[in-house]
Amino acid sequence: MEPNCTKQLQVPVAVLAVELNSKKRLLFDVSSRKIRGITSTVFPDAFCEFENGGWLLMAKHKPFYFKEQTVFLVHPSTGKRIDLPVLRSPNEGFFVFYVGSRGLPLVVAFIEIETAVPTVHVACPGDVYWSIYKHNSHPEMSKEKSILIVDVALLGTRAVCVELNGQILVFNITEMVWRTGSSCPDWVKQDSHFLVASIGQVVVVSHPCVTVNAFKFFKLDLQSMEWSLLDDGELDNTSWFLCNGQSYRVKEEGKRKVYLFGSEYSADSMVSVKKDLNGIEVATYLTVSLGPATLKSITNIYAYDLVDETVETVIPASIVTEVHRWIQPSIFAT
Repeated sequence: MEPNCTKQLQVPVAVLAVELNSKKRLLFDVSSRKIRGITSTVFPDAFCEFENGGWLLMAKHKPFYFKEQTVFLVHPSTGKRIDLPVLRSPNEGFFVFYVGSRGLPLVVAFIEIETAVPTVHVACPGDVYWSIYKHNSHPEMSKEKSILIVDVALLGTRAVCVELNGQILVFNITEMVWRTGSSCPDWVKQDSHFLVASIGQVVVVSHPCVTVNAFKFFKLDLQSMEWSLLDDGELDNTSWFLCNGQSYRVKEEGKRKVYLFGSEYSADSMVSVKKDLNGIEVATYLTVSLGPATLKSITNIYAYDLVDETVETVIPASIVTEVHRWIQPSIFAT
């Protein structure tokens, strides 16, 4: 049984932090195009790294030379907070956590982004330190000087990772066991890649950097470790909200869209050319954001229509933010 995968997902909202040290965060609803502010004492210097079952995993980053983070879980609806051990790691990483059938977080995992071998730190509520598990058994790993994890998704008790060369790695966060899967087909290292856990399967969404409107969707059967393309029926009535660290696949009648965070007028931008009402071609420069930013950037949300092959700017005016993330709207329901 995998209670983390059974709940019907809503269209997520974007959480935006203009000042990370502030108590205020902005929530943007892509459906209504409305934005509102929320305040909380858990926000200053901390940001949501992952959400599950109504719980948020928050991480406070200390100055880089301390190599440690304060990590805690909070349930905004009830106000309950669970503090975890201080995480001491020299590397950045992705967080996931498993929620049991009673709705309580049971296991938290931190997967390091760049290491000599795949490395995960694991802690449970009540622990006084994080346990470390390294994946040393796969011969292909020894050929690389370092492993770079580009995204992680949680499917039940399994943290599914994809590294820079398309190799799938799976860590079971309750059994504490690593497993090596097959590589994603038609993988291009330079593309943007996102893992999405949905309907008992993991989907890799790839966005070629040279083509604005092109997306590739491959699903992985974790039992057989076999890949297949998503067919048209699986893409119909579906919207994808992508951000490295946690992405969502949501059913939306009559839609076939992909939503991405991005920045305008950046050096490494893509160009979308469309005609205005007078038939004059207008170029829009877009840069896809792979995940929460670490520095301030001019942020907007872009909706890619997979049918019309158009790109739409969703937020009327771009916002300068330090970090951003998709989150379920029920977390901060009013």
